[in-house]
Amino acid sequence: MPDILSQGGDRESGPWPRRIGGAVVLVLVAVAVMHYLPRSQGTPRPAPVAATASPLPLPQGVQGVSGDQAVVAEPDGITGRTLPWPGHLRLPAAGAQPMWFWPATGRTALIGGLPRQRSGYQFIRAAGGWAVQADPVTPAGCASCAGPPRAVYFLADSGQSATRVGLANAVAPGASGTLWLTSYPSLADPGTIAGTAREVSATGRQAGSPVSLPGGYLIERGTVRGLLLAPVARLPGATADRLWDPVTAKAGRSFEGVIAASASQVAWVPLCTARCRVHVLNLADDRPESVRLPASSSVANAAFSPDERLLALQLGFSSDSADGAQAVRLELVSVASGRLTVVPQSFVSSSALVGFGWPAGGDSLVAELSFTTKVQLASWSPGATRLAIAVLRPQHSPASLVIGQYAH
Repeated sequence: MPDILSQGGDRESGPWPRRIGGAVVLVLVAVAVMHYLPRSQGTPRPAPVAATASPLPLPQGVQGVSGDQAVVAEPDGITGRTLPWPGHLRLPAAGAQPMWFWPATGRTALIGGLPRQRSGYQFIRAAGGWAVQADPVTPAGCASCAGPPRAVYFLADSGQSATRVGLANAVAPGASGTLWLTSYPSLADPGTIAGTAREVSATGRQAGSPVSLPGGYLIERGTVRGLLLAPVARLPGATADRLWDPVTAKAGRSFEGVIAASASQVAWVPLCTARCRVHVLNLADDRPESVRLPASSSVANAAFSPDERLLALQLGFSSDSADGAQAVRLELVSVASGRLTVVPQSFVSSSALVGFGWPAGGDSLVAELSFTTKVQLASWSPGATRLAIAVLRPQHSPASLVIGQYAH
């Protein structure tokens, strides 16, 4: 689902040789939901839904596919009038030994309760914090097997250390501050075998009885209308997410092209051939909303804000770039009004946008941008006219910052 990017997807252990030098080649991935399957590091969404209208003209003064009225110009990144990065705003960093990172100062602090893990850790956004789990290790001779269960931890947004909540092969956020833990037999294939899921609190206390999931599906997240399930393998005829009641074991509504989900809302973009729309369904009252996108645009990623009032979109626009990169920018949808608001200074090349999301539990949208000569973090509070910028320097920046909904 719902990295946002991958909202904040896979990274190599050392960021600077990859990020800086010659030309930076970063491929923006379509939304990847489940980073915990041994068969792969994500359950891919269908390809971004693109309109077929004529290309959108880029802002005046912009060369290639970078820029927002000549503000963002590679290789120098975002320049001009910006704000300093807020001193209190910190980000988790994944890796063998996860830590907190303060971009304003470069300070780091180890996150307690997480033993050093050579394979590294993955972070999955949940209400009030993160579910944290070691990256899976594929069993020898069985690339699609689930492997042994791994410890699951909960890390609060304001916490200094994580709390162990159980063992599982997969973890997903629940509807009310809980987590859903799913387990399989060690040599089972999650693409065909039904997993057993149980709901636990942030302290590990079990809520209710375990349930058996439909074969070939994993929990994307818990909602007020049951579990939103996603196919483990995106095969023909099995691409739609669907609501499923764990009490009655009955399937409900299906959604094709889901781009984001929260406890009470689902956003999706159906296939379209002209001007596309983002649809948002309020699960509590079945109230649908629809937002018309700009001409010749597609949605590659999306994420609901923690209070669920805003939906951040990564829009891509057609261009004639020689390297095939798109022009992209970030926009916010007000769920209440359907109004689209452009995030200032966010018109960049798709090869520069590493990830975005709401990683701090507040109303700050954060994005990571990698240019030829520098890597920048951008923070924006809705309503502000400028971005807050921090430059990541090789000598004091962690390798794998957690920006989006799912990261490791």
